[in-house]
Amino acid sequence: MRRLPSLIALRFFEETARHMSFNRAAIALCVTQGAVSRQIKLLEESLGAKLFERDHKGIRLTQAGLQLLPCLSEAFDTIERGFRQITAAKGRRRLVLALPPTFATQWFSPRLGSLAVELPDVELSVRTEAHGDLHCQIRFGRQALPDAHSELLMMERHVLVGAPRLLGQQLDALLERMPALHVLHNDARLELWPNWLAEAGMPARYADNGIEFSTLEQAIRAASKGAGLAIVDRNMIVEELADGSLAQFSDVEVSGPFGYWLDIPQRHVGLEHVQALAGWMREEVLKLG
Repeated sequence: MRRLPSLIALRFFEETARHMSFNRAAIALCVTQGAVSRQIKLLEESLGAKLFERDHKGIRLTQAGLQLLPCLSEAFDTIERGFRQITAAKGRRRLVLALPPTFATQWFSPRLGSLAVELPDVELSVRTEAHGDLHCQIRFGRQALPDAHSELLMMERHVLVGAPRLLGQQLDALLERMPALHVLHNDARLELWPNWLAEAGMPARYADNGIEFSTLEQAIRAASKGAGLAIVDRNMIVEELADGSLAQFSDVEVSGPFGYWLDIPQRHVGLEHVQALAGWMREEVLKLG
């Protein structure tokens, strides 16, 4: 039996070394920067050696990293060539899917292992912009599209979250002192804070001391680092709540008004692999409870 470290960790290291950036590697892999860092740490612990040196200029490979990288790159190139030869011979079906960036990183990417088991013969192409000939898309919105098969996959479930080290402090004092982390949609603040504060019976002024972000993922990251408190869709932070990088500060939960819709153009509705993907997504949503 071969004694090898995690192939996921090896893949993450190779991608990080090619980009020489944890952030760019995370974007290429459609995961969070924290996920990349955790996999690199696991690999370093397995090897008993540091792979990167970190300083104010960024990162650079250590001697161990320089030794490992060419071996891995050659191995992954060989695997990719063999994979392409086999799948070309079997005639794999291609499926082009568009996802909102935060949904892609926070919800979809952690479940790719399950999807690969469900659809082993599908070549998936994931985009973050809904243009071109898509087989289907996940759309952040309020209502169904009139010219497509459009179904609500899940509604947002907004909760108050922040860095775990802030737990135990009086909530009103925290809300008075900490910045409210806002998310923009079409250059306007989503009504996450006003809606949540109203439901919680708290003063609207707590939303005034704010910082704005263009994506929910940015707000999640800032909240986990203690930069402020955020009202976040619980569906998007399952891993963070489980691993303790985020904490929920109140039981108050507000549903909607936005949700994630699965849209399938009418010309693709009858395709078996598109329906298989839709069925898998429904099952994954049901697991959230």
